[in-house]
Amino acid sequence: MMRTKIWTSLTILFLFLASCNLPSGNTPPPVENGDAIGTAVELTTAARMTEAAGSTALPTVAPVSTATFMSTPIPTSCLPTATATTNANVRSGPDTAYAVVGLLSQGSAAKVLGRNDLNTWWYIEYAGASGGFAWIAMSVVTTACLPSNVQVMSAPPLPPTATATNTKEPESAGMPDLVASGMQYWPSPAKNNQPVSIQVKVTNSGPVAAENFSVVWLSNQDLAGCEWPLPELAAGASQTLECEFTYDGNETASYWITLIVDSGDDVQESNEGNNKREATLKVSP
Repeated sequence: MMRTKIWTSLTILFLFLASCNLPSGNTPPPVENGDAIGTAVELTTAARMTEAAGSTALPTVAPVSTATFMSTPIPTSCLPTATATTNANVRSGPDTAYAVVGLLSQGSAAKVLGRNDLNTWWYIEYAGASGGFAWIAMSVVTTACLPSNVQVMSAPPLPPTATATNTKEPESAGMPDLVASGMQYWPSPAKNNQPVSIQVKVTNSGPVAAENFSVVWLSNQDLAGCEWPLPELAAGASQTLECEFTYDGNETASYWITLIVDSGDDVQESNEGNNKREATLKVSP
């Protein structure tokens, strides 16, 4: 009896639960296109994300142009130089009384650092000289890039056996006094059939200028050698002149060379007895 009641109760409970799962009359119709709902959700979500991101949109970055820089060449400074117009002697001081320390060959150049007080010699860089500096006559070089004012350099002391060539006092006032004050050649001894560099010096020891005269160097006694016409030589000034001469021969020989200042006697001087200088030049094979 008790068992019958239990089964009856279970049957009633089962029927009740089954009735709850049956569809009611208010159930909405099924959706025919499920993709439309998904698309709407996606569009709504995208719109919200766009609206939220509107205030934080990244700025537009303009393209950066690449500039082209042209290199400007650095100007080269012009150094003051002296270029030899012939094979010129280089000396330890601004006078032919100073020793020859080397040779600046024709076309070679040296840096100019100064000049002497008479403005007749350049003070140059020269590796072969003591201290790396020496002197060369202005008359045998051309210059370039010189400043408007070239520094005056002090001359070194004369060699013990030499005497200054421009200190002679005139014998009478008011007249020029031309002096054959120096004569030198290079190399020593000279070589046959090879150019010999000749350097001579003329000084006006008088108180007034000498004008329009010639200087002559004779290669042997009265044989011609070199000649320089001078339009003017100021009072107290000196002029160094250079040339080249070649001796022809095959044997060792000695030649009597002569320097004559005012060779045509064109200048009236206070002293006519100091216009000539003579020496012996030896030539080897």
